[in-house]
Amino acid sequence: MDGISFIQDLAIVLLAAGLAGALCKRVNLSVIVGYLMAGVIIGPYTPPFSFVSDIDRIQMLSQVGLVFLMFAIGLGLSLSKLGRMGLPTLLATALGAFFVINLTRPLGFALGWTTLQSAFVASIFLVSSSAVISKIITELKLSHEGSAQRAMAITVMEDVVAVVTLTVLASLTQEEGTVNLNFGALLATMSAFVVLLLGGGLFLVPRIFKRLEARADPELQTIIVTGLLFLLAIAAAKAGYSLALGAFLLGAIVAEMPQKSGVEKSFSGMRDVFSSVFFVSIGMMIDIRLLLGVWPMIIGLTLFAMIARPLATGLAMIITGTAPKEARRASLLLTPLGEFSFIIAQLGVTSAVLSPEYYPLTVGVSVLTVFLTPIVNAKSAAILSLVERLEPSWITGFFDAYHRWLLQLQTRKSAPLLWKLVRVRLIQIAVEMLLITGLLVFPPRLLPLIKESLAGLITDKTLIGYGFWSIIGLFVLILLFAIWRNVSAVAMILADGAGKSRVPSGIVSFSFRVASSLVIAYWLYLFLPIESLPLGAWIVIAVLALAVVAFFSKRLIYWHGVWRNSVHEVFSANAQPEPKNARARARLAMDKGLESWKLCMEDFIVPDNAAYAGQTIAQLSLPSRFGCPLLEIERNGFVITRILPSMHIYPGDKLLLIGGAENIAAATQYLAGEKIDPAERAKTFSGAVMDKTIVPEGTRTGKTLAELQITQQTGVRIVGIQRGDRRIISPDGKHTLEEGDLLLVVGTLNEITAFKRWLVE
Repeated sequence: MDGISFIQDLAIVLLAAGLAGALCKRVNLSVIVGYLMAGVIIGPYTPPFSFVSDIDRIQMLSQVGLVFLMFAIGLGLSLSKLGRMGLPTLLATALGAFFVINLTRPLGFALGWTTLQSAFVASIFLVSSSAVISKIITELKLSHEGSAQRAMAITVMEDVVAVVTLTVLASLTQEEGTVNLNFGALLATMSAFVVLLLGGGLFLVPRIFKRLEARADPELQTIIVTGLLFLLAIAAAKAGYSLALGAFLLGAIVAEMPQKSGVEKSFSGMRDVFSSVFFVSIGMMIDIRLLLGVWPMIIGLTLFAMIARPLATGLAMIITGTAPKEARRASLLLTPLGEFSFIIAQLGVTSAVLSPEYYPLTVGVSVLTVFLTPIVNAKSAAILSLVERLEPSWITGFFDAYHRWLLQLQTRKSAPLLWKLVRVRLIQIAVEMLLITGLLVFPPRLLPLIKESLAGLITDKTLIGYGFWSIIGLFVLILLFAIWRNVSAVAMILADGAGKSRVPSGIVSFSFRVASSLVIAYWLYLFLPIESLPLGAWIVIAVLALAVVAFFSKRLIYWHGVWRNSVHEVFSANAQPEPKNARARARLAMDKGLESWKLCMEDFIVPDNAAYAGQTIAQLSLPSRFGCPLLEIERNGFVITRILPSMHIYPGDKLLLIGGAENIAAATQYLAGEKIDPAERAKTFSGAVMDKTIVPEGTRTGKTLAELQITQQTGVRIVGIQRGDRRIISPDGKHTLEEGDLLLVVGTLNEITAFKRWLVE
């Protein structure tokens, strides 16, 4: 009967989620709010509608839903995409989280929270809702604003911060309320676990996918991916972390595969089903009667979130190089709390760190921030103007001077050649050391399970242990040998670089090798089970290891190369299909004075029944007829920036126009042939923004735009030149660049940053 009861509960949950979601869509609310309210209504704490009352089954539904939800989030955050976010975005996200935590600590002290309770509440405030922010950006037509793109990049990275935070909190809260506060060891071992799981996954999962693809059986692919999903989630839980970590990592691995689109398509239905199950399960754990006692705290924490998050994220972006005005505008978009807040609150309540009223409290704060954020951003100009008037002049001057200093640093020439040569090898050494740490810490926890599984085949458990440790030792030896080869290469590079100094190159090389040997020896001492074997046994192991290296070094290099090539193939195979303007934006440049040009950018999607479909750009004559040059065309996911008059326009093309507001309105009305649907217009480019820069003295001056080929070199388009009091809109290839020219440029954030560096090279 338990199985029938579980199916009954699942049916009730899904039907309630569907009805509540449909109602919320009709009133233009997030479906997540509907799922939560459906859970409150059918849950055990809201009689007489307690359709689901078994707490254990509710927890089971919640865990299954969490696994699929985290897998879907991982699919949207591939490893290569995170790498393209850029260091400023990564630092801004981390600094923002740091500031939020430290702003919450005084609040916790004032309210009498413990250190761990303050950590949980701060974590609830760490992450914004990317879905809500995306909707606000679309409704307010901010897609081509640098602030909006910065906000979207931050909220994407905040999902990663949330996964890490959730994992850390799950590890800190042990059974029966005990707490482990060794943060350093926890972060080190967690990093090793992540690298181990990613390293193994990037080696094995592509091979599994290739076999399945050869059989051309999508059904088997879905089944096996689901099995891997639960297996990695369990592996993370057995390692002492959250189920969410394993599911998220598999999603990030699959996101690098060429088969990603097929997996997304096959899992889209399950993702929607189990995501709704998760949020309804969260709602079922909410005792609505507790709201009567916590509504003042809901209002207070909502005000705190609406103030603390913009302060923290805005300051973090200013520190990492964003213009102060741009940073403050972006920070106002980052206020709505998202789904991770519910997950963290659930963990806090189930681990008895937070009291049960924190469930409805978190939901209330999240709903209020989602409701208030569009209102605040609609009035952003007035709010920012008020902030500028109230801010002391010395703070404004300091931020402006700091930003100008960072801009000077960004336009310096590239890093020294020596650092470029050793950087990649140092990263490889760090990754391989983490892999070895993971091999020494986590696989041994599987040994008792392996012994039990093989007990029927091999009666001598000692023999199983020897075989297990031999395999682990071989993997460790392969990675150690690769680390030492990288250390030797770095020593040679440093010695060669020291040739121009007074220090002999031999001393530099020898000193680096000795220092590296000591670091590696101490690191192995920390993680090897030294006490488990006598000294003589370790001497024998060391001698055997040296013999293997001496006689089978080429084989070790080959095995390591196979693994590295496998990982490289994964990333290189996934690099091409990524549309250019889906790349994450790393930096924002100053935008003061852009308003004076009175130009804006607008997107238009060519309808299927367009009468001009098939005509060339020259035949449309948008610049001459409406004063709106065409900057980009996005076709089938690829962006075309080199626009030629002979190119044809086809249905489904996304056109990016630039011009005055009235000119663009006239052009888009002509292209539509009818009143334009705002929802259709909202399907915008996410990459192009306008910026300005001054041409410095250098080799680029005095040449025509045709000679410089700026678009081909950097991807940036020059849409305006101001020389003294003269302004040239849409300059052609005959115009020259002169020192002191003010350029109005359009491109992605990365392209604009590269263009500014290109100007001074």
